[in-house]
This record gives sequence, structure tokens and C-alpha cells, in this order.
Amino acid sequence: MATIEDVASTGVQEPRPRSRMRGGLVTIGVVTALLAAMGLTVLGLGAADNAVANYDASSWLWSMSRSEMARVNGVTARVDTRVEIPAARRHQMQVTQTDRLLILRDLNTGQVSSLDLATLQITATTPTTPGLGVNVALHEDAAFVVDAVQGIVRQLDPRSLTPVGEPVRYPPGITGGQFDGEGRLWIAVPSEGTVSAVTAAELPATPGAAPPAGLSPKQVETYDVAEPSHELVVSTLDDGVAVLDRTSASLVTVRAGRTQRAHLTMTGAGSLPPRTSGPQVPVTVAGERRVHVVRDGGEVRQFTVPGTGDGLSPAVAWAGRFYCADESTGTVYSFDADGKLVDTIKGGGRSGPLELEVRENHLFINAPNSATARVVDDKNQVREVNKYANDVLGGDPPPTPPPP
Repeated sequence: MATIEDVASTGVQEPRPRSRMRGGLVTIGVVTALLAAMGLTVLGLGAADNAVANYDASSWLWSMSRSEMARVNGVTARVDTRVEIPAARRHQMQVTQTDRLLILRDLNTGQVSSLDLATLQITATTPTTPGLGVNVALHEDAAFVVDAVQGIVRQLDPRSLTPVGEPVRYPPGITGGQFDGEGRLWIAVPSEGTVSAVTAAELPATPGAAPPAGLSPKQVETYDVAEPSHELVVSTLDDGVAVLDRTSASLVTVRAGRTQRAHLTMTGAGSLPPRTSGPQVPVTVAGERRVHVVRDGGEVRQFTVPGTGDGLSPAVAWAGRFYCADESTGTVYSFDADGKLVDTIKGGGRSGPLELEVRENHLFINAPNSATARVVDDKNQVREVNKYANDVLGGDPPPTPPPP
């Protein structure tokens, strides 16, 4: 069985043959888009900047039943590209992305794949141990594979998925492994009661080339956040990290080298989203269907999520509101800053995983086992997205007409 120690690229893959028909319907649309882009040179810099901003406001979303990724434009709330991923139908997929890079990790097989967004082809793969004990983190051109079980944090070149320098080693049983907004990778060590930040090494000029001697990721900061052997959960912030100590029912935030602790009045196990935007950190207690909001070292409010059961996923802060998904009903509840329920986003009543991610000034809500997703803008307007749209690059070919 492959482990993080076995991480090594299998090399560049030959492009898979693509159907000549699939996506053929968008030829006119592509030409029109190119002509519009050329027109930006005479419309002025302001128009060009707006076009780039619109293009960047996108997110790649996974569909399990189709084994494909769909790029959703957050401004238009429409899919503009679909890409099939081989041998991954009905698999769970971790999607890690930036504007220029897309890395996928198949939780069923452990395979990590790098997708070239220029050619829409998989350019490199590398094995990891299947399951939830490993995750991939990506920020700008820095990529890491974090093996929580072994306590190994290894940097990869996202272009070739080859290791960069030596790994950072922790005791077994770490948690975390996400970047904050400043590009620091945060790792909590429950056995020590600490959290630390790791910074990436500079990539070699040539993908897959060996970095200069001594060039490796570095552990740069360490903070005491709990007693040893406490159960810890991590959420990275715009600048820093929040660590939930489940054992003592408290939340510690680390910002600019300063730690603050807030004691929470909860009896069940709390959870955090992997990443939190803004100054307020929501702590979700699924068993109580309650969300505790912490700011500046103190709990500022609590609110109850409607419904029954413990199917809540961690609440996400976005644009002055808190969004909490109930995976048992496919519903997402929206609460204002005071904890008042202001919107209910229904997902058709189907149970299953719901992924909430804030990126590119939008909140993307994806149901991997559904044909639809939703986009929430910074005015809290919700729009539905058809992930299986056909009039796009990579869409399904039209049905064969019946014989005359």
C-alpha cells in the first residue's frame, strides 16, 4: 500500500483521445469569446481588468455519478467547461485548486492527479494511502501532501507532483494541513498540544528538477494551544489559525503571533470548516444543532439550526452571514450576523455530502452526487447551477438523429 513516503510522480501521461463530437456545439461560442477578448484591446484597460476578474471568479466542482469536473463561473452562475476524470465514477474526490492549478485526490484509490488547465489533460499522478488520513493543500504554486497518521508533511511540485526537498516530520497523529491567507500551512500536534506553521520552498525552474541543496519546506512558528493529548481540530484564517480544543471545550486563535482563548458552553463535539474567512469563527456542534460564534477571544453569540438529527456539516462564514448545511436533507440554512435565520436553500430533499467553499469572492455549494450546485455572491444572492450543461466545452454530444 502506498504511503506518503512513496510519493513520486508517475510522469507525464499521454493525452487521452477525446471525442470529436463532445463539446462540438461550442465552436461558435468559443470563436465569439475569442473575438470579444480581442475587442478588449480597443475597449481599454478597465474592460480588460473586468473580464479577467470575471474569468477568475470560478471554481471546479466534482460530480460523482459522471466522474467529471465542471468549472462554474461565479459571476454568471453557469458552467463553461466539463472534463471527464478517468476511472473515478462514484468515487469521493478531494479538489484543491488555485486560478492556475487543479489537483485532485481520489479518496477511494489514493491517487493524486495534476490537471493542466491549458490542455485539460492529466499531466502527472502520484500514489498516496487511500482514505481520509491524507490530504492535499495548495496555495499559489506551493503544494503539500499531509499524512496525518504518520505525521509527515511533504511538499510537491504541483506541475510534476515530484517531491521538493525533505519532508517536515511530526509525531504521528497530526491534524490540520491547510493554508491560511498568507501562505502558511498550519499543522496541529495533539500529542504535544501545539500548532505550527510551515512555509514552502521555492520551486525549481524546471518541473520535476531537483531543487538546490538544502532547499526544503521549513517549520517557522510553533504555539502552545492545549494540554498534551487533547483532541484538536484546525481551521485556517485569513492570517493565522483557529484551533478547537474539544477536550476543554475552548477555541484558541493565533493571529500575528498572539494567542487568544475563548471558553465555549457546549457539551458535544464541535467542528470547524477547514478554512474560515473573516474575523468570526463558527464552531458547529452537530449533536446539539448549535453554532457558537467566536470573535476576539470571546464567544459572541450562539444560534440553533432548524431540524433534527446530527447531519450538520461545519458552518461557514461568508459575506456577513453563516451558512450551515444539513447533509441528511440536502438543505443549507443561512443566518445573519445576529444568528437569525434569513434564508433556507433547499437541495431537492436528497441526502448526501455537501461541500461549501469560499473562493474568488463567492460561496460555492456543491452536492457531488447531484446534477446541481449553487453560487452565493457577496450580496448573499443565491443562484442554481446545472453542472451537466451541454452547450459548453466538454459537454455531451447531441443524440444521434433517427434514420430518415
